[in-house]
Amino acid sequence: MTRISSRKQRQRGQSLVEATLVMLAFFALLFAVVDCGQVLVAHQALVERVRSAVRWGAVRPWDGTGNQIASLVLYNQAEEPRMATDGYLGLTRDNVRVTYQAPSDARPDDETVSVAIVNYKYHFISPWIGDTFVNPRPVMISAPMALHVAGR
Repeated sequence: MTRISSRKQRQRGQSLVEATLVMLAFFALLFAVVDCGQVLVAHQALVERVRSAVRWGAVRPWDGTGNQIASLVLYNQAEEPRMATDGYLGLTRDNVRVTYQAPSDARPDDETVSVAIVNYKYHFISPWIGDTFVNPRPVMISAPMALHVAGR
């Protein structure tokens, strides 16, 4: 009788160890999928925010600073909010670069505005990946400025 109960106890212990190893692998894969999904969603949200800001800047006259376009990326409004608020997905003004290429005499219709998000830090929930990952490639979109006819 003791021989049978001792065999059952060993089988239960073996089952417990196997279940622990399977669950460890399962949760590691689950966290990896969630983290990858989170990075993809954040990246796509940044691309859409930059695209929207470039479009807004391309149809309006250049203000000389690009602060309105940067505020659109950070706060989804052309003016910086009166109260201190965090930028979109943790962005700061240092992360948003707005450049303007003025038309030249040789190419009077060649006027563009570009917006880039640089050094964006992705945050992970997985404990073994660390806190953040800095994206080495900028999210950048350029667009030609709308043609502004004199006298309108």
